[in-house]
Amino acid sequence: MNNRTKILSLVAFMFLAITSKAQTSFTIAETGNKISVSGTSNLHDFTLVSEEIKGSAELFVENGAITNIKKVVVTLKTESLESSKSGLTKNAMKTLQPDANPIISYIAFDMPEAGKISGILNVAGYDSDQTFDFTSEMKGGKLHVTAKGNIKFTDFQLDPPSALAGTIKAKDDLQLEINLVLEEEK
Repeated sequence: MNNRTKILSLVAFMFLAITSKAQTSFTIAETGNKISVSGTSNLHDFTLVSEEIKGSAELFVENGAITNIKKVVVTLKTESLESSKSGLTKNAMKTLQPDANPIISYIAFDMPEAGKISGILNVAGYDSDQTFDFTSEMKGGKLHVTAKGNIKFTDFQLDPPSALAGTIKAKDDLQLEINLVLEEEK
């Protein structure tokens, strides 16, 4: 084997070693997940929560930290979002129209920089490009991911909900927090 062949072989080996780095497929665990949507109105603050989350992720992980993503899919049933106040849940469902739009989804394909994930959030049948800050940590053999960001009702062509003939009206701005427990696919 001449020197040129040895060098090309070494470069090819290094390329394969770098490109095959730790891409792992995950599914969202059955428990420990939570999506919270918080906002405020002219009368009080509110939070809608769902723990019925499904999805999968293809990630590049090193030492328990996500270094890049190939694809992330997170879904939940619209009607699974609930408030501790039934009246608030009812008003939210009027706005989100779960019969016509039964699923809320987030599909991400990009990590524009460390600690940020970018994708398409679909709510009430409307897509909106959204970028969220996130952290990840390996605990007990599972990858725990928290993503946070600000969204608006109007991002999805929705009017903020109101009650009592419009005397109580939610503000457009919302805070979204996603807590996921990911298990490596076997």
